[in-house]
Amino acid sequence: MAEIYTEPNEFKRYALVPAPPKWDLQEYIVAYFKEKDNKYIAWFLHYYENTLNANVQKYMRQFFMPEHFTDIKQAYIMGLLKALENYDISVGTPFTVYKERYTEREVLNYIRCIRTGYTAQSLAEFAKLRKAMAIWDKYERSYTDETLKMIADEMGEETDAVKHILLSSLLNENAVELYRKYADEDGEESTEEIVPDHSNNPSYLFFKSELYSCLWEAFDKLNYEEQSMLAQYFGFCLECKGIFYMDYKDLDEYGEPKKKLIPKMMYTDIATDHEYSSANTAKRICDKAIKKLKEAMADWR
Repeated sequence: MAEIYTEPNEFKRYALVPAPPKWDLQEYIVAYFKEKDNKYIAWFLHYYENTLNANVQKYMRQFFMPEHFTDIKQAYIMGLLKALENYDISVGTPFTVYKERYTEREVLNYIRCIRTGYTAQSLAEFAKLRKAMAIWDKYERSYTDETLKMIADEMGEETDAVKHILLSSLLNENAVELYRKYADEDGEESTEEIVPDHSNNPSYLFFKSELYSCLWEAFDKLNYEEQSMLAQYFGFCLECKGIFYMDYKDLDEYGEPKKKLIPKMMYTDIATDHEYSSANTAKRICDKAIKKLKEAMADWR
């Protein structure tokens, strides 16, 4: 198994010496918009970098790309800066929450498009390519009919489809083993499995990068009650569309609030929140809203 090493200075790219004044992270953003001075963004990154590194490593593990720490981190920063350009401080949503949609989009777009002569058309396709290559590596890249049949059986695909997938994968520079060992910034070694299958995960389907623009355009056409109920049912912020929140009551080892998934609500709780007496009413409204989104997305497919 190959070991991936990341230069220590990549984890401290935004560290400042001497350290700037330590404030609440949102205060740096407020000061930036008030004074239009980029130093506050530098101060923000100085204290946010540990969390940033953790977020980047999450994507590395999810897509099994430990060799891409620096590039994923750069994509994350690009998304953060785009979020800053569109952030309205008067809305009241913390910037660390608001930026999530932008940073996720940039990272996933980088992962989808990295190539040498081939571009996966979606993250699901990209994951399938990597999985096929991992299984093929396990069979020592034998291209016999028997091996292709075994790969097809493992993937639940037809043999001809597997041939096409493998040929496409050979054009992609990211062929990896089924398992790979890598070391983090503290020298701890870990072994991770190849890209997990998210094809049946509602959150993955709902927030898949390829559908962002069309999906949110359709979502914005729903009435407020439909939007609010769907946000509660799927577990995302109605204002910033992010799926995480910062828990200021639960701090990490650096004293920073931990990032947690927004919990999904049951129809009973959604009905109560909207002053309906029946969970069936909430379900009916959500089903109707989802149907509208599907109809709006029909032309995209």
